[in-house]
Amino acid sequence: MKTPKRLWKALERIPGLAAVEAQWKAFLGPEYDLSKNFLKPKQQLASSYPCPNNCGCAHKVITHASDDIVAVCRCEPKRCDTIKITKADIVVYELDWSILGNSVTSVLSALEEDIPVDGLPMTRRIGTYSPYAGFRFPVYLTIQIEPDDFRQVVDALLTSEDGPFILLAPTYDICRPQSEKLLQKRKATFFPLSDVLVWDGNGKFIGARPAEEILADFRASVLPASNDTSSMVFFPTPPDAKWRDVSICFKDGHNVSVKVKTAKGTFNFTQMGMVNRKSGNPTRQWELLSNFADGKGTLDWNSTHASPRNQKRREVLATNLKAFFRIEGDPFSLTDDSKGWQARFKISHEE
Repeated sequence: MKTPKRLWKALERIPGLAAVEAQWKAFLGPEYDLSKNFLKPKQQLASSYPCPNNCGCAHKVITHASDDIVAVCRCEPKRCDTIKITKADIVVYELDWSILGNSVTSVLSALEEDIPVDGLPMTRRIGTYSPYAGFRFPVYLTIQIEPDDFRQVVDALLTSEDGPFILLAPTYDICRPQSEKLLQKRKATFFPLSDVLVWDGNGKFIGARPAEEILADFRASVLPASNDTSSMVFFPTPPDAKWRDVSICFKDGHNVSVKVKTAKGTFNFTQMGMVNRKSGNPTRQWELLSNFADGKGTLDWNSTHASPRNQKRREVLATNLKAFFRIEGDPFSLTDDSKGWQARFKISHEE
C-alpha cells in the first residue's frame, strides 16, 4: 500500500479543482500516474498556460490556427520566450467527484450518492452511512483552499442538518480547532482523506484501516448502548433488512430467540419493550405475540385467542416491533380472506 501525499495537498491548492495537465503534473509530481484516474477532461480549453521556466506568470494562449497555438509571456518586459503548444496541452482537466466519492463511500461501507450542496461550492453529499436499520447519517465531502471557507461549510451544514453527520476534506490543514469543536458538539465527525484512503498495488483506493475501526468513535457517540433505556435494548438490525428477514422463536413464556440476517440474540419481554411498568409483568402485546406463534404467524377468528380487542392490541404490537427492529412498514398484513392477520416475519414456539 502507498499513502498519497501530494494529491491531497494539490486538491487544496488548485482553484476550482480544474487545470491543464501540465499544472496537475507540477502539483502531483510522481503521484500523477496514480492520480489521473480521478481527473476528467472538461469541454473547455484554457486561456492561459503555466510557464515552464517559473517566471511567475501564466502565459496567454493565442490560437492562430488549429495547428498553430502559442503561449506568450505576460510579463513586461517579457522574461521568457513564446512557447509552441498543442490543443491537447490546453485541455482543462477537473476532479471527478463521482469517482473520488465512490472510493470513499466504498471504504466507509456507505451508500453511494453524488449530490451538490446548494449554496456551498466544492461541497457534495457523497453518501449515507447506515450501520443499522433506523440509523442514517449523511456523508459530505468538501474541498476548500482557505480555512475560513471550510468554516463557512461547517456552519452551513450544522444549520441545515438536525443530527450527526460525517464531513471529509483532503487534509487536516483546512480544519481549525474551532471548526472541529463545533462539529463535536453536534456529534458530527470530521475525517481527512489523508487518514482514510491509501493506494493498493493496482492504483485503486482502499481503506487505510477497516471501516469499523475508522468509524469506531463516531459509532460510539451516535449509536445507543444496549442499556440506553430502562427497558428496550438496542438490537443491531442490518440496514437493508425487511420483515421477511425477521425470525422470532419463543423459548418459553418470557424469552425469545431473535434472528435478522446476521444479527441474533435471546431477549425477554422487558428487553423487547413489552413490560407493564407498574406490575413488571408482560404486556398484552407480548401475549398477543405468543398467540401469533401459536398460529405459526396467523391470528384470525378461528384462533383460540380471537377477540375484538386484538385489533387495537395488534396495532400497539406493531408499534413495539417497529421500535425494536426499526424496520419500515407494517409487520402484519391481512389474511387472504381479510378475516385475520398474518405476520410478515417468521414466528413460532421452540419444539
